[in-house]
Amino acid sequence: MRTSKLAVLLFTSMFFLNASAFKSDTLSLDQILLKTPLINQNNPALTVSEISYNEYEIRPVNFQDAIDFSSGLWITNSENQAQDNRMAIRGFGARSAFGIRGLKIILDGIPLTTPDGQSQVDNIPFQLIERVEIMKSLSSTRYGNASGGIVSINTFSSLTNKYIMEFGYGSYGYKKINGAYSKNSGKVSTILNISQAESDGYRDHSSYLNKSLFFKHVRKFQNMNLKFNLLYFDSPYAFDPGGLNIEAVEENRSQARDRNVLYRSKESIKQIQTGVVLDWDTELGLVNSNLYYSNRDFIGLLPFTNGGYVELNRDFSGAEISIKDKSQNFEWMVGTSIQDQKDIRKRYENNEGEKGVKVMDQIESFKSYGAFVLGSFNKPKYSIQAGLRYDRHEISLDDNIGIDQQYIDYSKSLNALSPNLGLIFRASNKGEIYINYGHAYETPSLSELSANPNGTGFNEELSPMISKGVDVGFRKSLKDVSYNVVAFYIDTEDEIVSYEVWGMNYYRNLGASKRYGIELEGSYRLNKRNTLNTSYTQANYEFTNQLINGQLPGVPKSNFSIEWIFTKDTFYAKLDLKYAHSLFADDMNQFKVPSFFLSNLALKNTYRIKDLDITAGFQIRNLFDEKYYDNIRLNAFGNRFYESASLRSYIFSVSTNF
Repeated sequence: MRTSKLAVLLFTSMFFLNASAFKSDTLSLDQILLKTPLINQNNPALTVSEISYNEYEIRPVNFQDAIDFSSGLWITNSENQAQDNRMAIRGFGARSAFGIRGLKIILDGIPLTTPDGQSQVDNIPFQLIERVEIMKSLSSTRYGNASGGIVSINTFSSLTNKYIMEFGYGSYGYKKINGAYSKNSGKVSTILNISQAESDGYRDHSSYLNKSLFFKHVRKFQNMNLKFNLLYFDSPYAFDPGGLNIEAVEENRSQARDRNVLYRSKESIKQIQTGVVLDWDTELGLVNSNLYYSNRDFIGLLPFTNGGYVELNRDFSGAEISIKDKSQNFEWMVGTSIQDQKDIRKRYENNEGEKGVKVMDQIESFKSYGAFVLGSFNKPKYSIQAGLRYDRHEISLDDNIGIDQQYIDYSKSLNALSPNLGLIFRASNKGEIYINYGHAYETPSLSELSANPNGTGFNEELSPMISKGVDVGFRKSLKDVSYNVVAFYIDTEDEIVSYEVWGMNYYRNLGASKRYGIELEGSYRLNKRNTLNTSYTQANYEFTNQLINGQLPGVPKSNFSIEWIFTKDTFYAKLDLKYAHSLFADDMNQFKVPSFFLSNLALKNTYRIKDLDITAGFQIRNLFDEKYYDNIRLNAFGNRFYESASLRSYIFSVSTNF
């Protein structure tokens, strides 16, 4: 029985009374079925990659492993746990000094990205990832701020085995223990995962310990689906070895920077996030909604005295709702959302690892409201898609110290209008040409604004960056072969880049930039046992700033990956090869980071012993012992750009299922 119109209207009104915003999605045909709730229409005229896993195959050992195999995407820094993964799509996000910027990260329909555009992925249960969808076209029409791309992750709702225990050991003191409980009774499924990981790290002063809990509950009703998620992450310590100059790397690539050791540079995090996703069929159409809350408690020690001891408490909450329906050849979607972020940021002197005198005490707020409407006119041979979104952001700061104890109240608002137009033409059976034109914008984050080279308060000289771009692509999917080739061009004004002074990261608008290139992805199933996956990117990321012309630092012009997967009964093998072109470490393009070739090998087999399944796994990371860099610190003071990656290493694992 369908939900009544009155109930839907009342529920929708509650959202409108508390918000004045909209959150977006994509449009439809019937070629590629996108299953993630916030990308829940069938076939958008956008460039989208999908990576999927089954529960029996070789699992990723970190988040970079889970998502790395996509053209146009560049992800680094899986070894420095104090800095988190850094990810860029078509160059957006490359500037990040820590964590992820310029992209939207969504987990099981719940945004992990704050309204000011910051994301951390350290709490994602990567070993439970079932599917990843990566949208690379400009997408502010659908997702608002920080939309250089979308990464939507969906985890398993249940597993075949009720109980799973896994133990892992590896090089550099790596230890991991993981336990999972799963139950599925048809209309109700539950999964609980608890894990702990620790390592001494390849470099000095790079050890870490983290503990995590993930709970997911899905319940299906007659015309409604409800999903509840809870994540808890606790990292008591993750030490930061810092960046080195090339002379220090050549002397000893595993050493830490001396000042990072002296000031005990590290981070400590406790984070909890919970959310509810509700989908139901109504007389008005298919409704998708969510409600979520997150709290992140962060302590960071940086390698300098003044302001080098950071305390940050972040509250992040939001609610979203959208309604979609179709009539004959026309399909439409509207929605609303609101997000609220509050950062209580305090800085103290770092007296060689000890907390000193307070030098900053401010409350930063970022509220976001948006509204969108999407429409699609569909015919068997073509689809015309269009959308428009309006966003308003309210940013404020209360400085509780100020200059000469004079309290400062700072506030401003930013508005953005983001149009989108797309066309799909079905060129042949299972093949289609698509064209997309879109806008994207990205505001400075609160942490970037508060990194003020002129002292306390926000850096008022930092402006949002605005992008316009077009994709032209062809994709085809057959039984054993699928591929996608796309050319893109993006024009960006007021590009934001990072730079470092005495260990402190600051940000500035660099000027105009142009991104253009070609991306290719393909998958070929040779037979029942062998599958090949490949991706290739060739692009230019150019910028112009006054009289300076150069390449955007931190992202290579080209990279290539190929993956071979072999399965036979309970035996799995995976060999991946990756090549990355050289890149620049600074805006002036004076320091070039060399290209590298990387390979990993993984093996796994399951043995039946009485009533138990025992699975043994073995991985060789960096198979050919390549000397390369896990991360590059852009524009680092003293040319300390380089964070060396570990050499050949090994991971052994054993798990039991019952």
